[in-house]
Amino acid sequence: MVWISQLAGAYALALLGGAAPLPSLDSAAAELPTTWAGHQVTFGRREIPFKGEVETRMDSFVLARLRRLDGGVLELTQTACHVRFSKVAGVMVHMDAEALPRTRMLLAPDDEGELRGRSLVAWADEDVDDDGHPGMTVHVRAPVCSGDLYVTNRSTTKASATLSGTELRGRARVQVRQEILGAEGACLGAVAKTTDEQVTGPFAYVPVPEGTTCETLFNQGWPVTASEASPPGPP
Repeated sequence: MVWISQLAGAYALALLGGAAPLPSLDSAAAELPTTWAGHQVTFGRREIPFKGEVETRMDSFVLARLRRLDGGVLELTQTACHVRFSKVAGVMVHMDAEALPRTRMLLAPDDEGELRGRSLVAWADEDVDDDGHPGMTVHVRAPVCSGDLYVTNRSTTKASATLSGTELRGRARVQVRQEILGAEGACLGAVAKTTDEQVTGPFAYVPVPEGTTCETLFNQGWPVTASEASPPGPP
């Protein structure tokens, strides 16, 4: 999935520490709507100085294209609309989600009929968000260290899902490795470091009308949540 990497979340915490009803889509012969809205949640755990181990959370809101290939395989291609990082230990993180690379995953049915797939999202020192700095820029606001980090990313996702009724739901496990390319400010540069961690969480997608945009979805209220504890839209 995107699985829009744990990107900034890992680094920042390291510092301080309405469409009409659709027919069931379960059948391999059913025609799939092409445009879907998705919500993905990832949870992890990190050691924060003076705080101990804390839980991290990232919510990703995406707009996706879904199509059925031969053999019941589903191709999911998506772009990020918004990424929200929960505030932990006073640290707030922001990034340009629209600059994240488009991602693609193939979900193939296993012997039990469950869909399984893998994807890779990666970049090195190329200027992903076109802001004149290497990698992706992560904006950090914290009680002690604030500024910008420039980071690489390599996120490998393993996912399982089911297509039931008019929803695609599942869970993903993501191995995330990120390196610091540079930082604005000596404090950030001193405390930020390479991370290699695993995060997990649920995801959910529902069809939306063709031509729907991220702005349209946010104005109307995000149409799907990945879990009961997940609010349906950005702050």
